Amino acid sequence: MPDMRFDRTSENDPEKDKDLRQQRDRFVAFSFASSDLFLEVDEHDRISYALGAGRGLLGVEDKDLTGMNWLDVFAPIDRPTVVAMRSRAKPVKRCGPILVKLDESLGESKSVIITGIRMPQSETFYVTLAHTSILTARAGMTQREIEERELLDRDSFINVAREALNTARSIGTDVDLTLLDLGDTETARETWGEDRWQAMTETITGFLRSKSVDGNTAAEITEGRYSIVHDREIDGEYLREQIEVLSQETDPDGHGLRIAGKTVTSDLASLSDREATKALIYTINEFERKGTALNIQTLNSGFKAYVSANAQKITQFKSIIKQLSFNLHFQPIVNMQNYEAAHFEMLTRFSGDGSTAEWIAFGEDIGLASEFDMAVVERVLNYLLYKSPGRRSKFAVNISGQSIQSDIFCDDFYRKMKTNAETLSERLIFEITESSMIENLDMVNNQILALQRLGYKICLDDFGAGAASFQYLQRLHVDYVKIDGSYTRRLIKSERDSAMIKNLIRMCHDLNVKTVVEMIEEADQAYMLKHMGADYGQGYLFSPARPKPEYTPPKNLHFKE
Repeated sequence: MPDMRFDRTSENDPEKDKDLRQQRDRFVAFSFASSDLFLEVDEHDRISYALGAGRGLLGVEDKDLTGMNWLDVFAPIDRPTVVAMRSRAKPVKRCGPILVKLDESLGESKSVIITGIRMPQSETFYVTLAHTSILTARAGMTQREIEERELLDRDSFINVAREALNTARSIGTDVDLTLLDLGDTETARETWGEDRWQAMTETITGFLRSKSVDGNTAAEITEGRYSIVHDREIDGEYLREQIEVLSQETDPDGHGLRIAGKTVTSDLASLSDREATKALIYTINEFERKGTALNIQTLNSGFKAYVSANAQKITQFKSIIKQLSFNLHFQPIVNMQNYEAAHFEMLTRFSGDGSTAEWIAFGEDIGLASEFDMAVVERVLNYLLYKSPGRRSKFAVNISGQSIQSDIFCDDFYRKMKTNAETLSERLIFEITESSMIENLDMVNNQILALQRLGYKICLDDFGAGAASFQYLQRLHVDYVKIDGSYTRRLIKSERDSAMIKNLIRMCHDLNVKTVVEMIEEADQAYMLKHMGADYGQGYLFSPARPKPEYTPPKNLHFKE
């Protein structure tokens, strides 16, 4: 953003002064058409200049913002996000838009869209803040580069569509999924010729991308079969008709293709994020197999069809719960200062078909997470009371975000923990997994406080995997957070992820919350995390999960100390 100080006029050239004032007025008008407040941030994170609606957005006059740390403008939960935004800024390349909240002491927790840019040969960072709407909120929450030419493939579409559905849910807007089948593409391709066919598919690509919710949520699932997530205001039949017209214009005989279309309503309010994802995957798989003949009208009916198709697997999972037919394995959680084991995470392992992660996810999908978690608790109590009664080793046990919101589960769980608190409270940490499922934060926090009063410690798993994690940290009074391993994987090669972890650790320490960083696989990762101040680490570098709680620190961890 150019310098906003427009007081530099010429004393000797009135016409030039007039032109400069006109350029200034135009620039200011254009700028305020898209943003409400402009901040110039120096290399020390201080606001060196402010212009715009400071009082309207923050309740502070523009001039009073000068000298403030720019991070103080934003809510604490969003400060790591804006730090990462600045750290990845490249000269003359816009960062954002990103949706964040203002600090409640200034902006009453209003949501705004921020965009930033750094100019060449300067450390000054120029930031714009704007009020939000549905359109800008969607743009701000979508932090991915939009490719300009190609449609997504099947797997990429599922990931991007899932994000679009979650965004739509969070801002209360409606979207639909439309599936389009071009039919006999092989005959048309041979008849029309390769050049005409390619020209038509390129036109279809541009058309579908332009109608998708964010310019990117459209895909070619298989040849001639397309999918698109779009605003509900766009009629699926309109999309089908337009592509049919495109095919007629391409066909030398003017007949074109008979396009089949089907629109699946999202009905997001009736589904959890995980259920919507499963329904989406099942719907796309059915489309791939059957085309638009699939019998799915809504994502809700798609999820029901998914459950019905897995009836035998449900019976098998219920049998696993009833018979406690799974094993416990132990993975060390290591103190990052001396690489000694602080405690062990107790993990379940299934025998037979399917991975353990798949079985657990399946149980959550079909609403049996609470029953499975209680079965795990029974095994854990049996182990600690009868197989390891005299040892002082500490252990962490996973509890699903779905279970911790169940009154029936929590009542039974609390009774068991209260009965054994004197013996086990200093030996058990409970990790709340799948925290994205948590909707009733106040209820969950009450459960956490009740367990803490008995002496147990609580950890929030998968922290940092989504924007909601910061809200959870603010509302849930946990003792530990486990930082999502996706950041660890990219730690060494990505300055952005390095900055994210560093600021997450610092923020947690400010709140007196211990940090556990997972998926540590390389000595360099351990070294960096130690010097960032991470309290604990977990991963294959130290040890995989084993049948017994045994651990010997790897010798190669001391080579840089």
